[in-house]
Amino acid sequence: METKNSTALNRTLFLEDNLPVLRGLDSDSIDLIATDPPFNKGVPAFKGTTKAGQNVKFKDVWNWIDDVHVDWLNEMSKRHPTLSNVILYANAAAGNDMGAFLCWMAVRVLEMHRVLKDTGSVYLHCDPTASHYLKAMMDAIFGRKKFRNEIVWHYSNLSATKRYFPRKHDIIFFYVKSNASWTFNADSVRIPYSESSLNRVQYKGSGFASKAKGSWLQKKGKIPDSVWDIPLLKGNERTGYPTQKPLALYKRMIAASSNPGDMVLDPFAGCATTCVAAEQLGRQWIGIDIEEESGDVIRERLEREVSASIAWDAIVRTPTTAPERTDDGEPAAPELFLESPKPKEKRISVPEAREALAKRDGLRCRGCGYVPPYLDFMHVDHKKPRKLKGKESLSNFALLCEPCNRKKSYKLTLTELQAARVEDGRMDIDWWESEGKWE
Repeated sequence: METKNSTALNRTLFLEDNLPVLRGLDSDSIDLIATDPPFNKGVPAFKGTTKAGQNVKFKDVWNWIDDVHVDWLNEMSKRHPTLSNVILYANAAAGNDMGAFLCWMAVRVLEMHRVLKDTGSVYLHCDPTASHYLKAMMDAIFGRKKFRNEIVWHYSNLSATKRYFPRKHDIIFFYVKSNASWTFNADSVRIPYSESSLNRVQYKGSGFASKAKGSWLQKKGKIPDSVWDIPLLKGNERTGYPTQKPLALYKRMIAASSNPGDMVLDPFAGCATTCVAAEQLGRQWIGIDIEEESGDVIRERLEREVSASIAWDAIVRTPTTAPERTDDGEPAAPELFLESPKPKEKRISVPEAREALAKRDGLRCRGCGYVPPYLDFMHVDHKKPRKLKGKESLSNFALLCEPCNRKKSYKLTLTELQAARVEDGRMDIDWWESEGKWE
């Protein structure tokens, strides 16, 4: 069964930034969002190797220059002043990285709210690093009265410390789109009573235990409370993805807050735990992830964990461009509907960039004309800084010596750096006059 929204086809994994994809989905088209976004852990690179031998790497570090469009906060202050205040408070209380992370998340959660049906829900996975700030952001977007639970996922591990209590839980915020009605299937997630509970004789004289033993109690079980004791990943379930979560965790969310055939969305799909759990439970699903490796990971997982007899290569869609709306609607905030980013050039390593730039421009500092004794002495820097919307591409890179690299910092363009080096007498004037004025 396919959803009526042609931009939201079942078994689709979009391989790009989730913001343009979310903006391309029709309003009121998704039944459930269950997602595990970045946590703002300050980790420059999570690394892992999948079972298929692919290297996976992604960051969890945030700043205002690289991750946040300059117009987002300005326009948010006009359209969503409460949300803007939450972001500014987080920035003041916890630093620029928290403010940038929250702003980056907010423009995406605004779209998540828009695409949910009135009967829909969202489960936002985080940890105590930013959970209290994300809770305020969710209240500002969904409304405080749409909050249903702060779920504590408790797990055991071998970590120990004598400086504070061991950290052994994550937080999952459960919000609904509308207070009028939302999908919730309590019976589908009951936990069977243990044998010891079934064998325990209670309420003597009422006959309750003897009548219930092995029948009603065994069938119904206990509805989970807001503390979920679910083990960490089991060996056979591991994919090699650094931040993978157990299937049992996401199957509980999906079973509780959707029905068979409903559309489940994960905007931060990663190794596609939400997608696999949805497939196992007979739901439709859409995943979004910026890493191209996700497409191969999900096909391998579906074959291993759902059915090896199905040709998942032919069934799972992996478009590399965002969908286009069919409902003629506006995004969550019109002013935030910025131009979709152009396809990125393939990233190259710093050593590869040095080699390519030396071949293109010669082994010489483009800031002062200095010729180094060897190539590794040189830094790779932007001709036009990123904060001035300079491209992250080889066409915008130049080789600089150590003093010029420090002088330029992230503030000057290459032309401004050259002028500064002329002024402070550090420029090779003969080179500069003959070929240096090139930008």
